[in-house]
Amino acid sequence: MKRVQAILASLVTVFMTGSALTLPEAYAQTDDNNLPGQKNANRDISIEGWIRRAPRYPTLAAAYFTIVNKGHEPHLISGVTSPDCSDIEAFHSEQEVTSHTANLFSHFTIPGDMTMVFPEGGYHLICRNFPDTIKTGDTVPLTFKYLGGSSTTVSFKLRD
Repeated sequence: MKRVQAILASLVTVFMTGSALTLPEAYAQTDDNNLPGQKNANRDISIEGWIRRAPRYPTLAAAYFTIVNKGHEPHLISGVTSPDCSDIEAFHSEQEVTSHTANLFSHFTIPGDMTMVFPEGGYHLICRNFPDTIKTGDTVPLTFKYLGGSSTTVSFKLRD
């Protein structure tokens, strides 16, 4: 019985060692800009939105928007930036903010054939260090970056 156990243990060790050596090569992802179905996310996705200053925090602005994915493939937002914001984070008006919720729009999936709304009172974006030189009626560019390398820049009008 011990001989059979030793043979089985040797076979399992050889199998596991061989698997461990081949797995990294089989699953290595070297180029996030060349992913099947992701290259043209900017063609599939349209975004409309607006922005306003936070009432009690003049250096913050909140952006509310709707995203439509007209394509059949899901697309992943990998970040949101703006030259008018030092940092952009996700925020929910009625929930505790954590590092996970603040980074929501750095790994957010928009399913295919889907419309998603980010309204007042729900999840939205917070723009930090919002300049006081931007006045009501001016527009603020927000760039939504997608996994696969494409992006969409949208002008958000500043409202009261």
